[in-house]
Amino acid sequence: MRTLRTRYLLLLLLFVGIFGGLLHTAWPFLFYPRQNLSFSFPVQPIAADASTAKAGIAERDITPPAGIPKFGYSAWAKDADGFRTRLKARAFYLKSPGQIPLAIVQLDLGSGSLVLRHRVAELIADDTDVPAHAVTLLVTHTHSGPGQYLGSDFYNVFGSNRPGFDPALFEFLSQRIADAVINAYESRREARFAVGQSDLFGVTRNRSIEAWTNNFPERDPTNADPMQAVNPTMTLLRIDQRQGDHFVPSGALSLYSIHGTAIPPFTRPYHADVWHWISDELESEMAGNNPQFIHGAAQATHADNNPAWKENLRGDLEAERIGRALGKHALRLFDSLESQLTDNLTTAIASRQLDLLDDIDTGRFGLCERAIAGASVAGAANGDEVFPVSYLPFMKEGWPRRVFTDNCQGVKQWMLSKLQLLLPAERFPHQALFQIVRINNLILVPLPWEITLESGNRLRQAVASTLPEGTDWKVEISSLANGYFGYAVTPEEYALQYYEGGHTLYGPHTLDFLIQQSEGLSRELQQQGDINDIPAQQTFSLLSREYFPDSLAGPGTRRWLNEPRRHDGDATTGPYWSLLLEAEPANQLTLDRPLLAVHCDNGVMISDDSAELQLRHQQDTDKRRGHYEVRWYPATPSPSGSCRFSVSANQQQPVLSAPLP
Repeated sequence: MRTLRTRYLLLLLLFVGIFGGLLHTAWPFLFYPRQNLSFSFPVQPIAADASTAKAGIAERDITPPAGIPKFGYSAWAKDADGFRTRLKARAFYLKSPGQIPLAIVQLDLGSGSLVLRHRVAELIADDTDVPAHAVTLLVTHTHSGPGQYLGSDFYNVFGSNRPGFDPALFEFLSQRIADAVINAYESRREARFAVGQSDLFGVTRNRSIEAWTNNFPERDPTNADPMQAVNPTMTLLRIDQRQGDHFVPSGALSLYSIHGTAIPPFTRPYHADVWHWISDELESEMAGNNPQFIHGAAQATHADNNPAWKENLRGDLEAERIGRALGKHALRLFDSLESQLTDNLTTAIASRQLDLLDDIDTGRFGLCERAIAGASVAGAANGDEVFPVSYLPFMKEGWPRRVFTDNCQGVKQWMLSKLQLLLPAERFPHQALFQIVRINNLILVPLPWEITLESGNRLRQAVASTLPEGTDWKVEISSLANGYFGYAVTPEEYALQYYEGGHTLYGPHTLDFLIQQSEGLSRELQQQGDINDIPAQQTFSLLSREYFPDSLAGPGTRRWLNEPRRHDGDATTGPYWSLLLEAEPANQLTLDRPLLAVHCDNGVMISDDSAELQLRHQQDTDKRRGHYEVRWYPATPSPSGSCRFSVSANQQQPVLSAPLP
């Protein structure tokens, strides 16, 4: 009798768990209000300009306030409580006489967003000559940035630790990114350009080596080296601007294949991950001759290429080590291009937006009619397993369906089985922007999918086959640009249903579709010139919830609560100094402006634009004051000279200092 009662109890708990999970999943779709976003893109004529090629480069801080859900680790993420490194938007304006001007923006965000791209295009229309179809948003795919700004309910609900599209956060990001583009346009000057590529191994590893080796039946999978099964190529655009009677290095846009996951799940501060140090290394080296130098680094084909962190040391120090190695490589590549600089600039762009739920005139090439998420998505990727979910049958990697595989999704184990069909196809991402961007001999292919190593190789080869002979073309794919559709794997990788295959929403022939669309668009660009195939009027309807504060106050009264103390830290962070700060509550503290610094008697000043200073919210008091921990991670273990913390304040209060003992 006791055994029977125990079984009934277990069944009841299982039922309650399943019902609770379904209710939690369905709740936003049943009860959240909808936010409608409408976009209008008037036709803009090509503006007359001087007879020389010009470029403008600008940067804006896009770090939101604390309290925003974070994107990338889904339910395993945490609301942001401050920052370790700031998040940036770096805008590049390129214009050659008689050609379409381009605006390419690198963002320290987890994903692109079609609605974000469209809003930025709207905001810059009156203040620049960049047409709506010539705006491209590239991202780093940091997993420590905000969510809730994407163009589909599926990822606004499930991509972060809390659900819903946040209109205020969306507008904050849009305005800051648009400001960067407008400033880049206004700062345009005569420029010279060079494009180069160089390989670097040792900083990445293939996290799904078994799936990758399935592409090559003749290869012995036991001998496959994860450190070699990577895309090692860095692609870099160098820009020098005229300054008086000479040209000076002014900026660089680089692409490399590395997941933004050196900072692990469950961490709270905003963080640009390895990308902060990739950009910083080159910017710091150039600061002596040009303090305004800007380096934007973004994703290439990263989907199965993780940072090669040392075992059990994943965190800030490993992110810095890997990022600086890539930054030094970018510096060497940048320097090598000096002799190749040219004042000739040829630009072109083809943009086509497709609704994947429509009948597509050029064919679907096996693309499924609707998106379905695989069960292995819940199990998470290699390196981010969560017990016990990642080890359960059907949810664990390498567990393809063996029966009933005659539907479009083939061997994919469906998350929640047929219940997933209750979620309308329109709630998944389905509006996809395809682009081909030419900058001299660089052909950039931005795609809103996470592209695996071999998928990128096949895409690159297909696009290269469309290009005229006689030019040293450099073709690079950029993942997660302008939106998010999950992953794109090869059919061979899909067959094993690792995380990447389970997260390929539109089935095993997604890559075939991307190849045909990208290849066709590239051919059209060669034959017809610039292509604008984006609907002039369009509307999106998204489940919404507010996380961004209603209003951000100016600096109030701030004070230090104790004396600085030194801590040994641990193997992932290293030693640091800390002290407590009292300031505005978290929902009123602006984080996209200078706030903290360390000043030393030897003239060195460390700003919170570096990775040395960290701010973390601890609590708000009943007197509506916020308590924060401020940390300083010195670049050298024993800083020379006397140093003191400082925090900015309002005009009625002097800058507050706290000397180190």
